[in-house]
Amino acid sequence: MKNLCCILFILITTTSFAQLDRRIGRTPQMNNSNSQKKVDPKEAALNYLKKELNLDTFQEAATKTFIEENIKEREFIMGLDISDADKIEKLTVSNDKMHAQMNTILNENQKVLLEKLKEKNSKDKKKKGKKDKKEEKDELILEEN
Repeated sequence: MKNLCCILFILITTTSFAQLDRRIGRTPQMNNSNSQKKVDPKEAALNYLKKELNLDTFQEAATKTFIEENIKEREFIMGLDISDADKIEKLTVSNDKMHAQMNTILNENQKVLLEKLKEKNSKDKKKKGKKDKKEEKDELILEEN
């Protein structure tokens, strides 16, 4: 009788364990084709400018160099132990320097397009800033209630 109970116990436990999800504690195996691929910010910026400004090969190579220098400078500035206002000022100077370098290699039509892109970018940042301020006001109102 004891043998029969042991055999039944082993049989029941093995079938119940067989039905458990064996992936517990593991990362799920997903199809990587649907996941987003990591994009290099340098390449993304270069491709965007190349498309918008219709850059030739020389302009593309020079722009790539300007972007790489600007990103290195940005990383250096962000690593400095200074106030946020000073960082913003230095980043603005760095971006203006890059735009000045770009203007030296662009033709007149491309310069106009670059200025439009710069204005569009600044308008988008202002809109985003206004939304952030509005959200802060909404949060303060909710906290008061």
